Amino acid sequence: MEAVYGWVKNLVCFYIFITAILHLLPKESYRKYIRFFTGLLLVILVLTPIFSLLRNKEDLYEKIEQAGFFQEMENLKLDTAYLESSQQEIYREEYEKAICMDMEQMVQRQELKAKKVEVSLTEDCRVEHIYIEAGFIDENEGYLEKAAFSEGTEYPAVYELQKELQDFYQVEKEQIEIVVR
Repeated sequence: MEAVYGWVKNLVCFYIFITAILHLLPKESYRKYIRFFTGLLLVILVLTPIFSLLRNKEDLYEKIEQAGFFQEMENLKLDTAYLESSQQEIYREEYEKAICMDMEQMVQRQELKAKKVEVSLTEDCRVEHIYIEAGFIDENEGYLEKAAFSEGTEYPAVYELQKELQDFYQVEKEQIEIVVR
C-alpha cells in the first residue's frame, strides 16, 4: 500500500511543479512545448508502477536489449545473404571468363583462330551453351553460319574441336554453336 501512496505523491508533486512552471513562463508560445514534454513525462510516471508490477525494470531493459540483438542478427543474416549472392555472381562471371580462355586454347590447338568465345552457365555453374566464332589461320576459307559438323566434312579441325568440347565439358552437340569464317 505504501508503494501506491508513493506513486500518488509523485504524481501530485509532478503536477504542482508543472503548474508552477507553466505560470512562470514569459511567453504563451512556450506552453505548448512544455505541455507536450510534460505529457510524455506524465505517461512515464503513470506507467512506471504498471511496469514494476509486471516485471522488474532490469528484466524490461534486458528484453529490450534482447529484441534489439535479435533484430541486429536478422539484419546481419540479410546482409550476409546479399553478399553471398553478389559474390556468387562474381564467381560465376570469373568462371565464365576462365572457361572462355580455356576454349580459346582448344581452338588454337586445332589450328584455328578464335574471334569470339562466349559461354553461358547454369545456376550450379555447369556449361549451358557454348558459342565460338572461329576462323582458319590462313583466312582463305568461306563463311558457314551455325553449321552442324560431322565426321568427314571439309572442316575436320572444327569437328575435332566440337568433339573435344563435348568430351571436356560434358555437353551435347545442341549446346555447342560454332561459326566458321
